[in-house]
Amino acid sequence: MSSPADEFAQYQSSYPQELNIAQRLADGALANGWGKQTAFHYRGARISFAQVREDTGRFAGVLAGLEVAAEQRVLIALPDTPAFLASFLGTIWHGSVAVPINPYLPLDRYEFFLRDSRAVVAIVPPWLVCTVIEVSARLPALQHIVVFCDPGTPEGGTDDGDWKTPNLIGSSPRLYDAADLLEGAIASPPASTNCDEPAFWLYTSGSTGLPKGAIHLHHDIWVAADCWGQRTMGMSPNHVHLSASKLYFAYGLGNSLHCPMWSGGSAVLVHNRPTPSNMTEAIAANKVTHFYAVPSFYSAMMADDGFSAAIAAGLYSSLEVCVSAGEALPAPLCDRWMKATGVPVLDGIGSTELLHIFIANRPNDIRPGCTGRPILGYDARVVNEDGNDVAPDVVGDLWVCGDSACIGYWNRHEATKRALRGKWFVTGDKYRVDSEGYYWYAGRSDDMFKVHGQWVSPLKVESVLLEHEGVREVAVVGATDDRGLSCGLAFVVPVGLANESLALALLEHAAGNLSPYLVPATVKFVDELPKTATGKIQRYLLRDQMG
Repeated sequence: MSSPADEFAQYQSSYPQELNIAQRLADGALANGWGKQTAFHYRGARISFAQVREDTGRFAGVLAGLEVAAEQRVLIALPDTPAFLASFLGTIWHGSVAVPINPYLPLDRYEFFLRDSRAVVAIVPPWLVCTVIEVSARLPALQHIVVFCDPGTPEGGTDDGDWKTPNLIGSSPRLYDAADLLEGAIASPPASTNCDEPAFWLYTSGSTGLPKGAIHLHHDIWVAADCWGQRTMGMSPNHVHLSASKLYFAYGLGNSLHCPMWSGGSAVLVHNRPTPSNMTEAIAANKVTHFYAVPSFYSAMMADDGFSAAIAAGLYSSLEVCVSAGEALPAPLCDRWMKATGVPVLDGIGSTELLHIFIANRPNDIRPGCTGRPILGYDARVVNEDGNDVAPDVVGDLWVCGDSACIGYWNRHEATKRALRGKWFVTGDKYRVDSEGYYWYAGRSDDMFKVHGQWVSPLKVESVLLEHEGVREVAVVGATDDRGLSCGLAFVVPVGLANESLALALLEHAAGNLSPYLVPATVKFVDELPKTATGKIQRYLLRDQMG
């Protein structure tokens, strides 16, 4: 078996110096003869690669008509819809910088993203129009608001609203109906861009502070789609992809846009928030072969009342492989999913900063509880506090390098210096690598804690507790006991009723399978665990609950 370093050295990216990645995705599909093939499925309709190419050029024409300049930012707050595709690819085609964000955030969050990005255009659904206009007086860069009127609806909301009232039309910034702009738009030729110039930003989840805008270049998509989609997963035009994670996140962007388009496959777009029922329905209706989600979503699917009936009805029979990322996939959860469905689930780790997955299990090499090995085009190290490699099976900090890495965070100089060390990106994750070169997750650096002077990996404890039939979800955090000593506290979402007997049974199960210092001092039952929009457990909020 060749080493990750050898494979990294052998990978020679072949992207040209003059590269517009939106043109490469759209025109590349046509050059490969995929023009008439389905690129995206949406609400029962099929959108061809040729249609995607046309929509991309026309939206670039809209931006040209609005006199948006090269490298100016265009903020895109849309659900997973054809409107998102046209906006994202059209912005990059035009030579501007696409900045996708979540359209379902609390309304007071949008001013931060608009101010931080200095976007000159905001592309929004109707339910965000009034919010953007309300804060626009404090946003001198914002000149235009473009509204897509049928991009799906927010939960509990409507898809229209009274945004076309006289007091809004003609306001500053100017407000436009996207349909009106597109109707009169003339497709623009792709901008002549360099492979090393900014194409899009992706904001981090902000789980430990304000989100940071990771600046990605045109060639980053080339590397991620080629290394992960093509060379690792062997994606082909016969594959149909569905992602529970959305396009405005790095994981979802690769799952639903650049990896399928690169390989000629198709992706299913579901505009509303993912639920076990709507994902199951989409899998069955579109004969999905590749499904992507975070660990907590796989857990939610198996806990859903309709899961057993869906399996019995063969609704998952088209699936060839599932992928998990966003957080480490506990071995018990992995085993339960594969036993229930018969479908392999591949755990991997990626990041907003690296754009997509860089360490992963392979379809023919699955080790439950293990993240896998670095994929072609990437290398990884586990280092100590001085940046020196640690011995096998010693826990340290994970550093990764690959040519899809962002060039830094917008307006975050100190954060950039902490995260980027030459060619290496400091992930903030604790890992150990075994003698065979497989990587095993130990926890986030800021989630680790010591008991009796020994480091505790929350994941190791959580994996054992998840083996118990009474546990649906669990998160372990560091706490202090009544003597002022460090200990572990397990927050548990139970399968059934929570009671003292279950708590004692869980502690006994932990004691029988873990070293004494790893056993939590207490079990606290909760109805749900706090999570980011990407499905990551927010352990710091659990720590805050303890005062």
